[in-house]
Amino acid sequence: MSVTQIQNLQEFETFMETNKGHFVIDFYADWCGPCKIMAPIFEEVSKEKIFQDKVRFLKINRDYNRDLIAKYGFNIPTIPRFFLVESTQTKFDNSSILLELGGSQNHQTMIDQITNKLNILNTQNMSNNLHNNTKKSHKIAIIGSGPSGLTAAIYTSRAELDTTVFTGIQPGGQLTTTTEIENFPGAWSNQTKQGMMGPELMELVQKQAEHFGAKMVFDEVRGIEVDKTKKTEPFKLLLGGKEESFDAVIIASGASAKYLGIPGEEQFVGKGYHSCATCDGFFYRGKTIAVAGGGDSAMEEANFLTKFADKVYLIHRREEFRASKIMLERAKNNPKIEFILNKKIVEFVGSDQVTGIKLEDTKTGESSEMTLDGVFVAIGHTPNTGFVKGKLDMNEVGYLVPQSQKSPEDRISKYLTMSNVEGIFVAGDVEDQIYRQAITAAGQGCKAAIDAEKWLEDKGE
Repeated sequence: MSVTQIQNLQEFETFMETNKGHFVIDFYADWCGPCKIMAPIFEEVSKEKIFQDKVRFLKINRDYNRDLIAKYGFNIPTIPRFFLVESTQTKFDNSSILLELGGSQNHQTMIDQITNKLNILNTQNMSNNLHNNTKKSHKIAIIGSGPSGLTAAIYTSRAELDTTVFTGIQPGGQLTTTTEIENFPGAWSNQTKQGMMGPELMELVQKQAEHFGAKMVFDEVRGIEVDKTKKTEPFKLLLGGKEESFDAVIIASGASAKYLGIPGEEQFVGKGYHSCATCDGFFYRGKTIAVAGGGDSAMEEANFLTKFADKVYLIHRREEFRASKIMLERAKNNPKIEFILNKKIVEFVGSDQVTGIKLEDTKTGESSEMTLDGVFVAIGHTPNTGFVKGKLDMNEVGYLVPQSQKSPEDRISKYLTMSNVEGIFVAGDVEDQIYRQAITAAGQGCKAAIDAEKWLEDKGE
C-alpha cells in the first residue's frame, strides 16, 4: 500500500470526509534528519500485509500545515511524529486521534504499537458487554500518562475498575524527555551496566497497563465539573467538544518544562531552541550548543548532549547549584562541558534559526554575545493544573494539595491522596515539589489507585 501525501488543510478535511477507517499520519519536515531516516521505515510498514484493507498511511509536512495541526490538536513537540487516527461518520476532531506513536522508532515497534491499539479497539465492546453481564464496573478516569498515571492505571485495571487514561499534553510524562535512567528499580541492564532510556521505560509501563485493560485516550482534559453537594453523582470531564462521566478521578497530570520567558522565544522553538535533549540532540552532531539551568536536569542534559556536540556550554545565573553532588561532578568532569556562571540569556540571535545568544552578567550587568548552533533549556517546571483552578485546593504556585499535606484536624477524609473534593485523587509531580522523582511519582500513583478503589467500595454501590 502506498503512502498518501496530504498537501494542506482543505485536502486533509476532504480526505477524511470521503475516506472512513483508520489512518496512520507521519508529520515530517524536509530539513529533518530523523524524518529522512524514518521515511523508508514508514513506507515499509505501510506495505505490511497485516494492514491491507485495514489501515491507510498519510504524510503531512509539519512546516506547511500548522493551521491543520492547531485546528485538530495534534501534539507535535518534535518531528517526526506519528499518530493513529480514525475517521467515522461523525465530524473529525481531537477525539479522532486514537494514539500518538511518538517519534523515531524501528520497523517492528511501529507495527506492534498500531496492531496493539487496533486489537484493544476491536475487543473493547466485548469487554464492556462482559462487564455489563456480570457486575457493575466503576468507571475511573486517570488524567496523565507519566509514571504516576500509568502506575495508577495498572492498579485500578487489576482491581477490575473500568479504567480510562487521558494521556494529556505530554504522553508518557516528563520521562519521555529524559535520557538514561539509572535510579528506577529494574530499569537496568546487568550486562551493559546501564539504565533504560526514558521513552523506552514509559512505553513498557503503558503496555503493562493496557495488558490489564486500561484504555489510552489521546486527549487533553479541559476541565472537571465539580459539585461538592452531589457526592454520589459522577464527575463530568470536559474534553475536546464532548463530556464523559466517571465515578472517580485520579489527577496525575504532572508538570511541564519552563521556558526562559524571553520575548520572541516562541519563534525559535524547534529551530535551535529545545527542551528535550533525547528528542533533538541528534541534530547537533559536531556542533556547539548551550544548556541553561543549574539543577539535575541541566547536568543530565549537558552530559547527554556531549554524545553529539563537540562543545556544550552550561549557562547558570548563579554560582550555586540546585543539582545533586554526583550530577554536578559528572558535568564538571566532562571535558566537553564548560561552565558559564553569573550569566543569563536575554535574547536569541538569528532569523529563522538560532545562530547565537546575547548574555547579561547578573552581577555587573555587562552584555556579551556567543555564537551557537542551538540552546537547550532545563530550568524547572510548572504544574499542569490550570484545568481545575478554583475548583481544587492548590498552593500559591499551582500544585494540588492532597489530604496528606493538611494537618490532621483539617482533613476531610482518611484517604491521604484525596483532594478537597471526595472522589478526586491526586498523584505525582502535580502535587510533589520536594522529591519529583519517577519512582516517588509511581509510588503515589499506586497509593491514589488503592485509595480510589477503597473509596468506591466504601460508597457501597
